[in-house]
Amino acid sequence: MNKRKGKKETVYFFGWNFISKAITYVVLFVLANLFSVEAYGKASYALSIFNLSLLFILLGMPHTFIPWHVKKKDSSSIGYFSLIVSLIFVVLGFSLFWKEKWIFPLIIVLPFFLIKGIGESFLRIKHKHHFVQIFGAMGMLIYLGFLVFFSKFNEFGITISFALAHLIVAMVLIFLLRKEFSRLFSKICINLKSVKIYMKKAIFTAFIALSFSFLGWIDSFILGILSNYENVANYALSNSLAGVVMVVPISLSMFLLTRSAEIKNKKKSFEVLKRVVRISYSFTLLASIGLISILSFILKYFFPKYLGIEFFVLILLMGLLFFSIYHTIATHYTGKLTPEKIFYPLGFAALINIVLDILLIPPYGVNGIVFATLIAHLSAMALLLNISNMGNYFLPSLFFSGFIIWAYSLGIAGLILLIPAVIGLMITGMITKEDRNEVGKVIKTIFNGN
Repeated sequence: MNKRKGKKETVYFFGWNFISKAITYVVLFVLANLFSVEAYGKASYALSIFNLSLLFILLGMPHTFIPWHVKKKDSSSIGYFSLIVSLIFVVLGFSLFWKEKWIFPLIIVLPFFLIKGIGESFLRIKHKHHFVQIFGAMGMLIYLGFLVFFSKFNEFGITISFALAHLIVAMVLIFLLRKEFSRLFSKICINLKSVKIYMKKAIFTAFIALSFSFLGWIDSFILGILSNYENVANYALSNSLAGVVMVVPISLSMFLLTRSAEIKNKKKSFEVLKRVVRISYSFTLLASIGLISILSFILKYFFPKYLGIEFFVLILLMGLLFFSIYHTIATHYTGKLTPEKIFYPLGFAALINIVLDILLIPPYGVNGIVFATLIAHLSAMALLLNISNMGNYFLPSLFFSGFIIWAYSLGIAGLILLIPAVIGLMITGMITKEDRNEVGKVIKTIFNGN
């Protein structure tokens, strides 16, 4: 695979990721205005349980499956084993939630999410990163249409819309990638030795994904238990709004995951990692300043039921700034098939988050959960910077995280802070001439059609 082509695909991924995010916020608008706060809160709670289940069903996908498949290991056994696990979860789901009929759509669609995950892994292996986002955008558009159609059915309307949308996307992926799926499932067998070797890596990866999920799924789950559905809804919307700043880091992580598996030279791989971290951090900082400056306007005109959540979004944005750094480092080690190196730091951060959730949610509600998340992100970043020996390189730039708080206090006038933030990032080397030239070359290549 040509290196420049891989980077070009990443830019395409970013563009489609941005479009997908735009559609996501239209979906949020519909959820916040056509459904009651309680219905949205209940559905968010159910989706947090659904996503936690997926961590076990998608064990190691895509982060372990991609380098495993790239290195031409036994993928068929992994595919069949994962399929059996998904069916077990379907049986468990019906057994545990038999009285909650409105959750049934989420249970039924679990195996199709496995198929969708495998299909997206194939696309990323081919460096077709942007196709992942095209299907993501398509899924959100279908979800949006179903939400409007089922808006009178409260929480069931949300779950059935979600399930149908992703079922359709999974079926499209099966058709388009039928050759890849055919090769994967052509031999009906499960080599337990292959599964055992894969599981040793995948368990680390799954736990790492579980640690990452303390930003949303685990927090929403714990909040639903210790608080009320209104707080779950407030947190879910705050989390979704803050998440828009992750467009660039997530796009770059898709490129980094495959490249880390491909690059054998240790020094070259480390330089690629540093560049991706620089760009991820810089874009996240600038996007956070911009978002928090206009947040009151967004809430007033698009989410009036949720006015007052600005402070929650602020704290989550601070956490995401730290997340943009350590998520990139974690992706690098996962692509190298050495997830065990980041297992303990992320596990420790997740443990801190859960303990603080339990201690802070009862007295402080959503305030408690966002501060718990912030502390967990800060801990994870500090530990992974130390493991990767990049602490001295990146820590000075964290001074600029204070610009997000400053922008929050200034409101719309906070947009002016983008100028000194860019200058500061250039002075500290977070935005380099080489990075700008490389991005410019890739964009020029795209428009030239090469």
